[in-house]
Amino acid sequence: MPPRRPRHAKERPPDPRAVEAPWRLFVAVPLPPPVIESVRGLVRDLSAEGWPVRWVAAETAHLTLQFLGDTPPERAELLRLALPPLVAGHPAFDLRTADLGVFPNQKRPRVLWLGLWGPAHRLETLQRAVTGLLRDLEFPVDDRPFHPHITLGRLRDAPNTPTRDLPAAIQRRYAELAAAGRGTAKAPTPVPVREVLLMRSFLGRDGARHEPLARCPLGPPAERPRPRPAVTTPEGAVAPPGERAEDAG
Repeated sequence: MPPRRPRHAKERPPDPRAVEAPWRLFVAVPLPPPVIESVRGLVRDLSAEGWPVRWVAAETAHLTLQFLGDTPPERAELLRLALPPLVAGHPAFDLRTADLGVFPNQKRPRVLWLGLWGPAHRLETLQRAVTGLLRDLEFPVDDRPFHPHITLGRLRDAPNTPTRDLPAAIQRRYAELAAAGRGTAKAPTPVPVREVLLMRSFLGRDGARHEPLARCPLGPPAERPRPRPAVTTPEGAVAPPGERAEDAG
């Protein structure tokens, strides 16, 4: 009887719970429950189309500012301490949901998303500040242009699934949802931006699970300048702000 060939042990991925295992990190803005429910409904309806898309779990949906990937635990602790004071220097603000879209373009959809609308300059300033902090701390950063969005799903590689008609099918379904008042800027859902989270992601057979490592509140909302009240003259004319009442009329 010939001798058996020795079996080589299979290499297993490191246990994410092990002390020496790297932490999969990202920095994000959390979404309020009404937006989570909106995402849940959109994913439910779009997934019924049978497209080759890996859909997100609504409870894990978020607005990503930077994705760091595998990070040594001690580096994660450094960021956990450095991030809160940076975020606190930026005022809280409000966004709202907008239209549905795709990346990179309508002819070659790879990512399906729900857009956001509002004071984009505040969000972009916050994202640039986070990116600058990560760069100063020598973390790897994504330097691609920042396009704020909520990911709904990503196309899977499916060699045996025809996708030639998929772009038109996506746009047609998007239009149907918009006509019903869903996934459209004409029927927005508020997205208050009040904190930034440093998150650790655990990948499993049932999808990703996220655990917050740090909650970083933003500062108080910026006060809007109050318009000076107009002055009404005895004759009923209104003097514009800064003009004397006797000069009106």
